[in-house]
This record gives sequence, C-alpha cells and structure tokens, in this order.
Amino acid sequence: MDHIRIRDIIIYGHYGVSDEEREVGQRLLMDLDLDLDLSAAAASDALADTVSYEDVYGKARARAEGLRCKLLEHLAARVADDLLAAHPNVLRVTVGVRKMNLPFPNTCREVEVELTRERAS
Repeated sequence: MDHIRIRDIIIYGHYGVSDEEREVGQRLLMDLDLDLDLSAAAASDALADTVSYEDVYGKARARAEGLRCKLLEHLAARVADDLLAAHPNVLRVTVGVRKMNLPFPNTCREVEVELTRERAS
C-alpha cells in the first residue's frame, strides 16, 4: 500500500463542547494520510493516476472550516467520509486533528483525535 501524507493543515473553526469554545472559535491542526495504489502514477507521471494534493487539501479544509461541532471525532469523521467519497482510488483515509488550546487547566501541549475510515468493499 502506498501513502500520501499532508501534514499540519491549519484550520480555524467553531469546535468544542462548551458554548464559548464554539462561539469564539479556535485554530486546530489537521493531518491527512491517504492509502492508495500509486504504481500507475509512478509509471505514467500523470496527475490523473493519483489524487491532487490541492484538491484533497481544499476539500478537507473547506469541510473542517464549514462545520460547527462539539467533538473532534465528529470533525475528523466528516472529513474522512468526504475524502473517500470524492476520490474513488483512495482505499483508506486517516485524519488526525490536534487541539492546542484546551479549555481546562492542564500541562498538555495538545490533544489529538485520529481516526481511520476504509472504503467499503
């Protein structure tokens, strides 16, 4: 299995359990891992045989920034589902979402939710 990874996408949106978090909004970081067969693209050097990084980035960022939700789990799942729907040659997507500004006293640098979705056979 081959991979395309897009790291540290900065997104801004209205996420969080508390009303205040969702009202004020915050920055998150998102990582995308796409699993697919890249042998055709490696041989052909043609964009049509892979996925456009720009398209993947744009779809993920638009979905994430257009969504208001409480849980990072919900956000990550919506992005993963959208990417699988838009790119039939992608077999598996892993989405990681990191929150740096936690709304409770802590000594954490960040909290991350990561989930993987696979194309149904």
